[in-house]
Amino acid sequence: MEFEILLDAILGERRIFHIIECPVCGLEEIYYEHHVTKRLLGRACSCCNFVQRFS
Repeated sequence: MEFEILLDAILGERRIFHIIECPVCGLEEIYYEHHVTKRLLGRACSCCNFVQRFS
């Protein structure tokens, strides 16, 4: 639940664009896009607690 709050704060409203294998932990790294504009927002891995916002 805390990770979802972090995603809300950093990426805002979003939906899943693509899921790949995380290069660090081997689990899911998820790419997110804005639900209306379809602009790529960032990527995140809940296992690593990693979130990156794209400029």
